[in-house]
Amino acid sequence: MKHDHLEAISHKKLLGILMAAAYVLLMMGNGFVSLTHPDEVFYVQSAKEMVQHNSWLTPMIFDAPQFEKPIFFFWLLAVNIKLFGITPFMARFWPAFFAILGVAVTYWIAWMLFERKRLAFLSGLILASSFIYLALARAVLTDMVFSILVTATISLLYAAYKYPASADRWTILAGAAAGFAVLTKGILGVIFPGAAILIFLLYKKDMAFLKTRGAWLGLCVLLLIALPWHILMYQWYGQGFVQEYVHNVHIRRILEAEHARLDNWYFYLGLMFGGILPWSFFWPPAARLIWRQFREKLPDRDKLFFLLAWIVGVYICVQPAHSKLASYVFPVFPAIAVLIAYYLDRALRQAEDTGRAQALNRCGHVFFVFLVTVILGGGIAASTYKDFVIHPAPVYAAAIMLTVTAICIFVFNRRREYFKMLLAHAGMTVALLVMLLLARPSAEPWVSCKDITDIFKTVDHSGSTVLASKFYVRGIRFYTDREMAVIDINGEGFFSPHPVLFLNTDQKVLDFLKTQPLTYAIVKDGNVRDLKRIVEGQPYRLEELQGVGGKHIVRIEKM
Repeated sequence: MKHDHLEAISHKKLLGILMAAAYVLLMMGNGFVSLTHPDEVFYVQSAKEMVQHNSWLTPMIFDAPQFEKPIFFFWLLAVNIKLFGITPFMARFWPAFFAILGVAVTYWIAWMLFERKRLAFLSGLILASSFIYLALARAVLTDMVFSILVTATISLLYAAYKYPASADRWTILAGAAAGFAVLTKGILGVIFPGAAILIFLLYKKDMAFLKTRGAWLGLCVLLLIALPWHILMYQWYGQGFVQEYVHNVHIRRILEAEHARLDNWYFYLGLMFGGILPWSFFWPPAARLIWRQFREKLPDRDKLFFLLAWIVGVYICVQPAHSKLASYVFPVFPAIAVLIAYYLDRALRQAEDTGRAQALNRCGHVFFVFLVTVILGGGIAASTYKDFVIHPAPVYAAAIMLTVTAICIFVFNRRREYFKMLLAHAGMTVALLVMLLLARPSAEPWVSCKDITDIFKTVDHSGSTVLASKFYVRGIRFYTDREMAVIDINGEGFFSPHPVLFLNTDQKVLDFLKTQPLTYAIVKDGNVRDLKRIVEGQPYRLEELQGVGGKHIVRIEKM
């Protein structure tokens, strides 16, 4: 058997390599594009208003309290704003930081389970280079911070189970992580880890763990961290807090679909397969290996069941809810990364023993064909729709990098240098990152309100209330600090309440215009047509000014 060189390398060096790779993949270039609408600007604007109003306990939006999410993520953003000001890089710093931390936590849980350095290294590499991880690490959303806190909670609880002599220390840390998870995204910070551990303990028939002193200590720490803010908000805002935070944020998302097209039985299952790309093709052989462990009652089955309990625990909590988003099931991906790494490590050991790993070899061929298909399909699409390829540099860069990646995978696979093939595997993510970093500035007018508001500031100095399309209102508010009103004819309002004037009928728009001697609107195409129709025959003069990124500036003046 060939010597596995990674086992001779210290944890410190392996983690250093992983952290450096994670920094490049998840942190570098985060300031290249302005904050996007509607979500990034929502979180940063809320934190900005907290600083402006010196409201360090109550999240705010449009100069009023909002409880769409608890306080912890807003604290992180507000501290950065207070110390460094508002920049895209600093706004995205904390999701990227927690993502890098999550790679280290995943390495640790993989080592704790299987005590194989190569397996732990591969776990961190797979997670850091997966598409969904890359996307959420570079977005100002609560999901990355929440997911890593949940991952830490589950990992620490397993450490308490595995090392009973030091269980108190681990459960106290788990309670702290769960407490901050609750302060990040609500009660799911307890439900996700609780469901995962409960399923595992039921499998082990060892419910006594829940009665240990450490478990109670962890619960106390959780309550000490999570409860005070919730109690204080209820004391200050009463039923308003209950209605928005409890009903709209938690209950309503279970009962109603915010995005109806995603409300189906296969959405999360497909996501758990596709979200781990470019490693998805290793799911089938990994599943066969896991099944064999249970069928033949092999030694690793309990450890594998813990990871499966983690995935199933999160899945059964989110699947029944009618509101579905990719980020809701995101906490399962560290466990998925470890499961795939488990298969890859076993396949590499087989290759070291026999010189060949059939399933690994086959997956290498499949991914090579997949990359070739992507390259050819992308080339055909780019040539067919060349008028839409305004800036071809990202296309060329991605094509070159994907071609190099495909060649490396093919060569290493033929030479049976499988570990090198796996490292090349991650090259697809690097190619995607390069393409995104090169493409995002040119796409900025379509994903951000900064360009349109920069134009707006040169044409309007009135200080009047700005009329905006529903989708843009947060971004326009962020970049202008103006009073806002929303036009959304026949719309049903926001899923979570926003303290902003909402105009969903022709009459409401006319009533609003009567109060404004001069109105500027920043709206989408459909709302331009709405405004033209509404003011037709009325004593108003409507003038279309400049537009960019599907957004238009409209001037409406009383005659």
